Amino acid sequence: MSAPRELVAALVASAARYGPQARADKLRLLEQLAGARLAGARALLAYHETLCFLRAYPDDAAVADAAGGALVGFEARITRLPPAARARLHDTGIAGTDLDYPFGLPMARWLAQRFPRDVEVAWRGFAGGERVEEALSLLVTPSESEAFTEGGLGWRRWLRLARDGRASDLATILRLFDAGPVTGEAREWLFESLELPIAWRLRGEAPSRTRLALAPGPAGYHAAPLRRAGIDLRRELAGSLPAIRHVQGRPAAAIADLARASMATRARELHAFARPNLADVLVAEAGGGVRVALIGLTPDDRLPLDAYYAYLAFKNGVPVSYGAGWGCFGRLEFALNIFESFRQGESALLVSRILKIYRRVFGARTIVIDRSQIDAGNPEALRSGAFYFFAKLGFRSMDPALQALADAERARAGREPGYRSPLATLRRLGRASLILTLGREAAGPPVTGSALAARVTRTIAGEHGGDRHAATAVAAARVAGLLGARDRRRWPSPERRAFERLAPIVALLPDLARWPAADRARLLAVMRARGEPGERRYLRLLDGHHRLRRGLQRLSRDAEAPLS
Repeated sequence: MSAPRELVAALVASAARYGPQARADKLRLLEQLAGARLAGARALLAYHETLCFLRAYPDDAAVADAAGGALVGFEARITRLPPAARARLHDTGIAGTDLDYPFGLPMARWLAQRFPRDVEVAWRGFAGGERVEEALSLLVTPSESEAFTEGGLGWRRWLRLARDGRASDLATILRLFDAGPVTGEAREWLFESLELPIAWRLRGEAPSRTRLALAPGPAGYHAAPLRRAGIDLRRELAGSLPAIRHVQGRPAAAIADLARASMATRARELHAFARPNLADVLVAEAGGGVRVALIGLTPDDRLPLDAYYAYLAFKNGVPVSYGAGWGCFGRLEFALNIFESFRQGESALLVSRILKIYRRVFGARTIVIDRSQIDAGNPEALRSGAFYFFAKLGFRSMDPALQALADAERARAGREPGYRSPLATLRRLGRASLILTLGREAAGPPVTGSALAARVTRTIAGEHGGDRHAATAVAAARVAGLLGARDRRRWPSPERRAFERLAPIVALLPDLARWPAADRARLLAVMRARGEPGERRYLRLLDGHHRLRRGLQRLSRDAEAPLS
């Protein structure tokens, strides 16, 4: 009989193969490994990642059940490892292991509330004591502040005094931040600046990568080889768009928890997952066992103009990809990441299915992949040739010279089997964003938030002496008068704040006073919709307001002029 490591290597090699023989091989290897003892961290990690892949991309129900059953007992395998081997699995997010990461305030709060016995600050080796002491001095009462002066207690002794019964240091610090005089974004920034390493013990029912799963919908099995190439994205997106349902209550909360845990167990964060809007969670079945959940931002967290949804994609209930899309007026900017365990799957097909859902929500006619997905600041993307992943889907560089370089590189690859663009070339190709136009693009230049922001800043500096409070108040009053919003004080507070955030941009429209009454009424509806619980109605109203789009296009174009 083969050694356990050889069995793992054979399972790894067969995982992405499909067909009757491959299925039989997987079932045989899974059965043999079920009773085998793996003493090495490397082999155990490879086994774990392959089991996760087989849950997401199973040949049939038998393979899915065998892989899932093996994962159920995985924590017991970890606990049997020698301490040195277990230490090598630190930060892997596997059941029975530990990880630590400097989570931001919302994520730290969620972890402390959900897993109070399993999270704590990992003080050992922490070198930021001075930052902690300075932060605590801002959060305590004046009568306590001398504890942090020279010759005082010091932050370590003070924390021991401040702990309430069995409360952890982390719980004590979080309580200080939540009750202290620093609020809002400043509070979150202050907490993040401490870079506290928060240790999480993934024990028992903790949502480790081993156990993370959403109750699956229609299954997607693979009797034939995976579709890894030849995906015509335009054709895929031109097909019927999937229905999208709005989920609320416990289902929405469960999806948000899965999104947080999917990131936390990989030592990552995403703002919309850390601060989810549970009133704006959308779910769609995308086919092939793929389910996509979109999570919106709360009204007070939203961008002034662009709508935004983060996504978590599941394959047969297993989280396999995350990212986000934002934009307006039919233009979607998109960022994605496929979790490493699943990159040998149907990545291009998965992306096409996710984009179909975004196209339905945003009415996208143009899709832009920001350069951050492919540039030198993303070493992982450079090494994997992310530029060509998107190029094969039909995306083109927004820089004509770089597109010519890409065409030349692809032609050379066709002439020279095995040729790969060197890193220096990939860095050059990453200097511009990528674009895919679907059908007829909206006339005129794009409306860009950064260009509008520059116009607002110029106005505040030039007309209000840098007084942002006054500038916002003047803009809101002017726009309210022109749009007939004299009763806005009686609106729901999120709508009122959304109106005030948009007002400095709307006030820049030079001919707003001459707009027909119907267009001004529709603009008022757009601004109020910005503060509604969900963003879909806002997107629909905004996209349908052609006069507003043309006005904002002119403002964006004019803002591109060099600063004087």
